[in-house]
Amino acid sequence: ELRLALVSLVSLLVKLCGECVAPFLSDVVNILQKTIVDPYPEVKKESCICSSKLAKAIPATFFHQSETLAKPLLFSMTHQHSKVRVACLKAFGTTIQYGSPSPINDALPVLAQKACDPNPSVRSCLCEVVGNWLLDLPDRYSYHPKLVPLLLTCLSDELTDIRQKAHDLWEKVGLKYESENEEDLKNKMDYMKIVETFPGLEFPRPRLGCRVLVYRNFSKVLPAILKDITDWTVNSRIKSSQLLFTFLYHLEDSVTHHIQSVMTGLYRACQDDEPQVVEQAVRCCEVTGFYVPPEVCCRLLLPAVGTSAGCSSPPPSGSMDGGEGERQASGSPAVAVGPVQCTSCLMALAAVVRGARKDQLHLYLQPVSECLAEPEVSQSDHLPLLHQLLCCVTAITAALVGTTSAPCSMRLFSVLLRILASRHVEPLKREIQDSLELLASCQGMQDTLALYQAHAQEILNSVKSGYRSWTTHSPDCGMFASLLAGAGPVIGQLLDDVIPILCFCLSPENEPEMRQKFITLLIQLLIDAPSTVDSQHQFSSFAERVVNEIVIPNTVWRAGRTAAAIRTAALTCLQALLQANLLTSEQLENLIPKLIPQVVSSLDDDNPSTRLVSCKVLQLLLMEKPRALNVELLHSMYCDLLKRLDDSSDEIRMAMTKTLIAYTEAFPKDYDKDLFKAHTEVLFKGLLIHLDDPSQEIQEAVLEVLKRAARVHPQLLLQQVEAVIHKHRTTRYCDELLLVLGETK
Repeated sequence: ELRLALVSLVSLLVKLCGECVAPFLSDVVNILQKTIVDPYPEVKKESCICSSKLAKAIPATFFHQSETLAKPLLFSMTHQHSKVRVACLKAFGTTIQYGSPSPINDALPVLAQKACDPNPSVRSCLCEVVGNWLLDLPDRYSYHPKLVPLLLTCLSDELTDIRQKAHDLWEKVGLKYESENEEDLKNKMDYMKIVETFPGLEFPRPRLGCRVLVYRNFSKVLPAILKDITDWTVNSRIKSSQLLFTFLYHLEDSVTHHIQSVMTGLYRACQDDEPQVVEQAVRCCEVTGFYVPPEVCCRLLLPAVGTSAGCSSPPPSGSMDGGEGERQASGSPAVAVGPVQCTSCLMALAAVVRGARKDQLHLYLQPVSECLAEPEVSQSDHLPLLHQLLCCVTAITAALVGTTSAPCSMRLFSVLLRILASRHVEPLKREIQDSLELLASCQGMQDTLALYQAHAQEILNSVKSGYRSWTTHSPDCGMFASLLAGAGPVIGQLLDDVIPILCFCLSPENEPEMRQKFITLLIQLLIDAPSTVDSQHQFSSFAERVVNEIVIPNTVWRAGRTAAAIRTAALTCLQALLQANLLTSEQLENLIPKLIPQVVSSLDDDNPSTRLVSCKVLQLLLMEKPRALNVELLHSMYCDLLKRLDDSSDEIRMAMTKTLIAYTEAFPKDYDKDLFKAHTEVLFKGLLIHLDDPSQEIQEAVLEVLKRAARVHPQLLLQQVEAVIHKHRTTRYCDELLLVLGETK
């Protein structure tokens, strides 16, 4: 408190004496050097007030001693109390205003930290101090590159009051700059062209003086911004990205002169882990797209996208006329190859397209869509890359509204198909569907099916030439699968191209993963056949080929889990074919001799799913009662059917009882029961064993089978029942069967 009283006394003396304190300036400055760094906060604050009074009282003399106070003021500016920091900032502002401005160079790091200060009063004070320097500092022109960024940083402050204060000060700075440089700016002021302002800005278009100030200092500031935008501290990256946005909308179309350096920094910012940095980087790209001609953006961005994706030859960058755009973007910056780098380039491209003016952009949509349609760009399993690719498609589609560009539409459609082909597409499916609907709408189509109708044949023509060399990861393979999955009834018109490709891809010689992928897809199509493959009622002419070249070869036993899954899928495919009645009677007659042995052999498969589907398929085949299903073929299978009643799965046993019903009903009416008595006897004995099964559900199912089988040879069945009735734990089912047989007799 004593030190505080002494400093207050010195402050009072300075105030009362005014210019008379000049002879004692060195003594007062020496005192303030010590008291400004005093441990007691109140002493610090009073010392800051005293130094401000001293500077104002004797500015001419103070000028030579001012630098000695800068260091202690900067030291105390990092104090933990916000009021102390504010007092030091004000004192430092006054010291520089009335003294030597050279300490500004050393103070910049500390002042930049105050722009990120957690206390709003400190940030507001900084805004005021820097604004006053830019207005009244005698040597302010020399320090414009250092001071302008500090004030513009306050334009993006989180508090509205600080942003408004910064805006008011900045407008005054611009106005004063105009008045001081009226001769230089006369032509611009007299013939100022009306420029559309970037939408979404908080304040109106900056005045001419502000824009010229930014333009003349941007080249000096840009390297520091690009360095800070990749700084290790989050706050620095956020503030630098916000500052870059502020600079860009001040520069307007003048940003073209710096476009290459700006975009290089924005590519890196788009890769940032901090969402706020990425958000600001995207806004920077949007404002760049708004002011920079599309030809320049295409010349710079499209090669960057292609290079980062690993394209062997650069994608088309749009037609140029050798003008300003070509001179300013004659080469793209070096971009590393990889999914992360490609993601950032696509993010920048999407933002530029969103920001661009639609009346200028439509001429360049075709090269942009060609770039996106490159297989190296659109074929990826990196989810962030796919998301940004989708954003690009959405942005281009929105720009297509009101135009009819079939080539663009086809390429964008192919990109969406490739995204759908990715293994990690599930989180994006809703957005992809929205993009397809938007694309259809902007082309004047009623729905997405019309989009498939318009482009499916062209897509097929582009992929079918090389299908014999496809692997699971081939781009065209994925696109073909996506096309089939979404085309719906359009597939029915493309069977001449689709079926040969499917037959080849499902050949046992191809890799199992690809076969499993396509056979699963085929099952989905066959389940809803009237709305897909049979929409034109022409699939039946291909059905026999599908069975011969797809189903039968893939049901042959091969070792491995994938092979087992394919066998199950092949049988499921046959089940779907039969349930949809896609096989004609004549085709079934031809196929039965091949199908029955193959399906019966699958009843003994190690995979329970395969055995279950085999039971169901066999039931469907038997229910058709084709003429080719002769007695010899029927006799060849009953042992395998009875064996399934001993299966470990009750579900399979129940399915087999239904198959046995179909089996017994498949016997012809002229069946010679006496000649084939031995076969019938074995069948009845096997069924009667399971009439005494531990499971009541199985007993009842077998009883139903025996009731239906009685028509084959009722007398023999009666004898067999009477022979085993005393061996059963309960005679209930035998009695019921005897009653039925008695009525039959």
